[in-house]
Amino acid sequence: MHFRARNIAGLAITATVAGVIAASGLTTASAADLACSDISKLSGKSLSSCITTLRSQAEAAGRTAAKADEAYLEAKHKAADAKATAVKLDRAAEDAALVAQRSTARAAATAAQLARTGGSVGQTTQVLLSGDGASSVLYHLSRMSELTSDTTQIADQAKQDRAQADDLRTQAKLAADGLAADEQDAKQLYDQAKKAASAATLLVAKAEEKRSPGTSAAFASAYKDLPSDASVAETVIAFARAQIGKPYVFGAAGPGSFDCSGLTMAAFAATGRQIGGHGVNVQYRLAQSKGLLVPYSAAKPGDLLFYGSGDFYHVALYSGGGNMIEAPYPGRDVREVPVRTAGLAPVVARFTG
Repeated sequence: MHFRARNIAGLAITATVAGVIAASGLTTASAADLACSDISKLSGKSLSSCITTLRSQAEAAGRTAAKADEAYLEAKHKAADAKATAVKLDRAAEDAALVAQRSTARAAATAAQLARTGGSVGQTTQVLLSGDGASSVLYHLSRMSELTSDTTQIADQAKQDRAQADDLRTQAKLAADGLAADEQDAKQLYDQAKKAASAATLLVAKAEEKRSPGTSAAFASAYKDLPSDASVAETVIAFARAQIGKPYVFGAAGPGSFDCSGLTMAAFAATGRQIGGHGVNVQYRLAQSKGLLVPYSAAKPGDLLFYGSGDFYHVALYSGGGNMIEAPYPGRDVREVPVRTAGLAPVVARFTG
């Protein structure tokens, strides 16, 4: 693809990303200016209403960031491919130049040899005086002429190859430079979209944490006093709620801190059940292998919710009533919040059956 075509393709990516950001209506400033931004003044129905609004905004910003991320990755791949092509053509040009140099040297050596032997006059004399006979000398003369002709043709062809390679190398460099610029533009747009999504998500997190019911002490007491005949789902949820307020720590599975899969693993371990180990994807794969995946629309308390597509990055415990218990991310404690739909897998894992 020529530079112009490549550059137009890159600009199209840039325009697409810019368009989705504009369509979302979300920038860092606009997210901060939402009517629900002052969470401290909200409560009850007003808080619930604002949570719905903020979640909708956060989901839109998240989708925009995801599209910008994909566009950035595409631009990055195109720039890398163009750079690799430029390197290959640069090497081809160098090889062609070397062939031309060698061929020219051969032609020069042949010409010098003819000059040293006196050219056609000397060779005619050699034909007349040679004891080997005219046929032998004429044969060698014929071969020398063919060599000279072939060498000249090789040199000419090599020069043409070098010129063509130089031209392609120039075009490839221009394309690579242009796509590298497109990559930077796409990255800038992605950074902007990610910043907007983070701002919107932060507002949701603040609102959800304010609405989180009860205290960690009350939840711990409720788990301790759980009846002996409590179901697996009730036990799992009670255990998870008893961890509310404990910090997120990557790789932790209790008792003082948790990460997302560490919390779900520990919750089920409290019932004596194993759900695949410490890891979002291992828990998903075990449920898949055992036929324990059901549609999210049929989710029941105790089911596991997954975030991502194919390669999952987060797991939470569905606690019923549209809520979930999760160890969210560094800097945030274990909490119970409304289920986020952005990035939510369409199936849940049911290990409680």
